[in-house]
This record gives sequence, structure tokens and C-alpha cells, in this order.
Amino acid sequence: MQDYRFIKRLIFSIITFWALDIHAQKAKDFYVTAGWMYLAPQSNSSTLRMTQMGSTPMDQEVPHTAVRLGKSNTLGFSGGYFFTDHWAVELTAGIPPKFDIKGWDALAPLNKIAETTAWTPILQVKYRQPIIPKLSASLSAGFTYCWFTSSKVTNDQLNIMLGGPTDLKIDGAFRPAFSTGLTYALTDRWFVGGNFSVIPLKVKATLTTQNQTTNQEDKYKINVDLNPIMTYATIGYVFKKRKK
Repeated sequence: MQDYRFIKRLIFSIITFWALDIHAQKAKDFYVTAGWMYLAPQSNSSTLRMTQMGSTPMDQEVPHTAVRLGKSNTLGFSGGYFFTDHWAVELTAGIPPKFDIKGWDALAPLNKIAETTAWTPILQVKYRQPIIPKLSASLSAGFTYCWFTSSKVTNDQLNIMLGGPTDLKIDGAFRPAFSTGLTYALTDRWFVGGNFSVIPLKVKATLTTQNQTTNQEDKYKINVDLNPIMTYATIGYVFKKRKK
């Protein structure tokens, strides 16, 4: 009787293990996703420093000046390829979101002082593991090259404070990226999922002011820790490998 129960449990365990992976992606499967990205920078910055007055280099702190970045939403996309049943390579990108740059500390009364558009494609290696039928968890690690376009000062009061019309440039940077997520199989091809990503990102911004009093260029620099947290809700489709 005990042997019979053992056999029943063994068969049940085998069936359960097989069911865990019945709807999961397999080696040589390609998949695509689309969904909504919510980006929340955990930003902090140094104080603004004047590095050039006209043709004279300098390094002078502008006390009690700092910035923060606002949050943003955008439409995201990803594509991946499973080279084993558990390991995949994945590229995630989206329509470049626009971020408001807000004054902080003594600049806080100015509220929004500038804006920029961020490009943050992420290339990662993903490990996926089924945990219950149709539901899988994943861990990913990789890198991103983040760069910024359409950066500009939007606050006239800041221009007046700095002495004239001011241009903004934000340097790009290579940084690591880490993600975790869940996917749930609706069918053998369609699935929904959610991902949570973090990027330890630090950038340098340069402000160039056309000083209206001296008719020369003044330059300011500020270091900004962005450290964005990205939440990505998706729906996806799997292109299954052809059976021979």
C-alpha cells in the first residue's frame, strides 16, 4: 500500500513539473512585448558650480542650488530570444520620455527650470524559471547607454539669475541595469507580464550662459544622480520554433 502511494506521488510530481513549463518559452523561441513604462528617478544632485567666467577658468560653488527630475510615462517595447529553455537575451526600449527638471533648495521656488528627453535602451541577459503552472519569474542583468536630447532651460527667471540666455547639455553614460519580473501565459503564444528595473545612473550637466553684461560665455556644471526605477507592464507574443 505504501509503495502504491509512493508511485502515485511520484507520478503526480512528474506531471506537476511538466505542467510548470507547458506554456513557457523554449529554446530558439523569439518573443516581443509592448506595454506601458513608468519611470521614477530617485534623483539627487550636487550644488551648481561655476567653472568658467568668460575666458577665465574657475571653480566656484553656487550655494544652495540643486535639482531633481520629475517622473514620466511612455510606451515601451522589448524583444528577446531564448538560446536555452531558461536563458534569453533581451532588448528593451521605448518612445523616449520627456522629463521635467525642477529646482531644489534655493531654486525650489522656480519649480520647473528645464526639460530633457532621455533615451535608455537596455540590453540584458535573462534567466527565467517557472514557479507555478503558467507563471514564471525572471532575473536579468545587463547594461544601458543613456543619452539625452532636446535639453533646454525653460525658466526665464533662471536665465536672469545666471545673467542671460542659457543652453543646457547633459552627458550620456554607460551604466549597468538590473531587472526582475513575472510572466503569466494566457495561451502557448500570448502572455502578460510585469518588470521592475533599476539603473544606477549618474550624469553631468553643463549650462552655458551668454552673459548679457560682459558679452562673454559663462559655464556652470552640476552632477546629478538619477538612479531611475522603471516599472513595465506588458503584453507579449511568442514566435515558436518550427517542429521538424
